[in-house]
Amino acid sequence: MAVKAVPFHSKEYWESRFDKENHFEWLSTWSTLHSHVKPYLDPNEPILHLGCGNSTLAFEVADSGYPYVINVDYAQNVIQHMQSITDTDRYPHVSWRAADCLKPIGEQLLDNKKDQQEDSDSVVEYSVVMDKSLVDCIACGDTDNLAQQKKLADNIMSVTRPNGVWISVSFSGERKYIAQQSKWIWRREITVPIKADQSHDKPGAPEIFYWLSVHRKVPS
Repeated sequence: MAVKAVPFHSKEYWESRFDKENHFEWLSTWSTLHSHVKPYLDPNEPILHLGCGNSTLAFEVADSGYPYVINVDYAQNVIQHMQSITDTDRYPHVSWRAADCLKPIGEQLLDNKKDQQEDSDSVVEYSVVMDKSLVDCIACGDTDNLAQQKKLADNIMSVTRPNGVWISVSFSGERKYIAQQSKWIWRREITVPIKADQSHDKPGAPEIFYWLSVHRKVPS
């Protein structure tokens, strides 16, 4: 009998799932990732977290001394949910935005700021962009020539400052982070295996690793 694949690339799938699910932490926790990504972070610089879902990563990042976190997901219902549970006194600089990462991200964030009557004069660019398994989800519905993943790489490039970094956690260490722009490229800084939490696995289960990659925006 054929096994039906989960449509992780589908917005409808995620909206339906978020209607029933309050929290799920994909891949690694912040406590596992922090030591690897700390050299790339600045407490005074905002972090753009793409494909945030109902992860509480932003709160853990803020508690670690990086208070400015902008979380983005295309499912409006999960953005509303995360806004509702955010303690704005404790996390005044953690925000939640609805945007589709396969469309121009900067334009959507600027429109979002205008809708919320925030200052929108400056160009939307970040020194750090993060995702956990967003690339994996997009890969599930991609073409053989990686058209959607390349579009994502381009869109992230457009909101990353020169010399800024894209920190990505994936099920695969073979993901291709290829932008199609002629002026800039993603230069791989590191790719390291991150051991999965297998505390609830049966004895003798094979080890599972996720992959943390850091790519820097540099001239081509």
